Amino acid sequence: MSIINRGTGKTPTERHLAKLAEKSFLNLWSYPNVFNDKRPARKAQGQELCDLLVVCDPYVLVFSDKHVEWLGDENLPLSWTRWYKRAIAHSVRQIRGAQRWIGAYPQRIFIDPDCSERLPVDIPPDGRRIVHGIVVAGGVRDACKRFFKGGIGSLALLADIKGEATILNGEAPPFTIGDVDPSGPFVHVFDEASLDVVLRELDTVTDLGEYLDKKAAMFRAGHFAAADGEEDLVAYYMTHMNESEEHDFSRPDGKSWSTDERFGIEPGTYGNMRSNPQYIARKKADRVSYIWDRLIEAFTVHMLAGTTVELAAGTASLRELEVGVRQMALVPRFKRRQFGAGILEMTEKGKGRRRHCRAFLPDPEKPEHKTGFCVMTLKPPDPLPEGGYDRYRDVRRMMLQTYVLHFLREHPNLPAMVGIALEPLGSGGGSEDVMYAEQFEWTEEEIQNLQKDKDQFDIARPERIEWSRPKGNEWPEVPKSFVLYPDSQPAMNRKERRAARARARRRK
Repeated sequence: MSIINRGTGKTPTERHLAKLAEKSFLNLWSYPNVFNDKRPARKAQGQELCDLLVVCDPYVLVFSDKHVEWLGDENLPLSWTRWYKRAIAHSVRQIRGAQRWIGAYPQRIFIDPDCSERLPVDIPPDGRRIVHGIVVAGGVRDACKRFFKGGIGSLALLADIKGEATILNGEAPPFTIGDVDPSGPFVHVFDEASLDVVLRELDTVTDLGEYLDKKAAMFRAGHFAAADGEEDLVAYYMTHMNESEEHDFSRPDGKSWSTDERFGIEPGTYGNMRSNPQYIARKKADRVSYIWDRLIEAFTVHMLAGTTVELAAGTASLRELEVGVRQMALVPRFKRRQFGAGILEMTEKGKGRRRHCRAFLPDPEKPEHKTGFCVMTLKPPDPLPEGGYDRYRDVRRMMLQTYVLHFLREHPNLPAMVGIALEPLGSGGGSEDVMYAEQFEWTEEEIQNLQKDKDQFDIARPERIEWSRPKGNEWPEVPKSFVLYPDSQPAMNRKERRAARARARRRK
């Protein structure tokens, strides 16, 4: 496959944004400085669409980055309105233009100014596509710290501020923003301080996408009043669950806000969360989750470099290969923790086995049944067969395909299955394969062929497969003397909240 030459950002702040995005969303789905082919003249270069485009179906994140130097505190109202106009209002207009172009011409987005290399991943179709516009506005961190006499230097949030006219007319307090453009889809504004917080705490496309979904809904529903900064919004969201046991901006009891209720977020909420022992334990528990990130990168590095080894049966485009790896990228951080621990355990076990397989299937008790995953290891024979290592890898792929089809057949409610094949630790090699298949209507012939392959590879026996089901707490337990009771304990589900209230009653 051809090499994909991504941009890196033109300015220091754009390069910083690109690095944060690559760390959070991984390289195959993050594209700094993309262009459209709306040329002012026939031989001119295309126009820049946005400073960063993240496309990971169903999410499309459109970033506009502006770093504008602060003019000074002497004439604070004038300095604030001028900075807002250049750093935020101009970016909002760029985002609106990009959103219109993406909706009208999703096939005419390019990663180079000559518009010769089309965006290598597809824009999700209308109806499934979730687009978020994100302004990154820098240059006032120190001014914010002086004005608010502390904090991390982030802009304050006040829901009553709607549109840019309120600010440009001097009718709003300095360093405070709200719904920057109520005339269209909600636009998020991160400053240079809160950007790092958001992408550090919500560092997968699904975790961030769900936060942006719920934040936009919260603002537009009229229940939110104010917060000292985006970081406190993030902390509130991370430590509250709704009645569906999802992170949300719900009431402390998990219920929805009443029509006439409004809430504000206490100053210092983010700092309090970071000092909570359960937060520290959570971060420690998440370390194993990055095994999943490294596994994704093992595939995407080769896809971008054009060095992916193609299937023996033919060739495949990046758009075809991306689908399976994208399903891996959509796994949120808490589930990656479970997957990473399972992979670490199975690769250790695989040292002493010729073959090993572990399945990661969604919780059957959940109403939504999402993609399943299986990971297998196969030790290369010694000596290698005729055909060498390539023949070993062909056999491994055929075996992986049999596993994937086996799980789809045995679990008809699964919409799709991703299979991953590795070499066990200590085998001396280093290759990975990924395979994706969606659920389909089985014919009798296909069922018979699958059974033949299962018999050939000895896959039918239950003891050949280990299972991993979702388990554990996102916020690990810590010694009870450190746990906050009852309502401030982070991210408790309903069962945990009931148990906490019972413990509190016994203590009284």
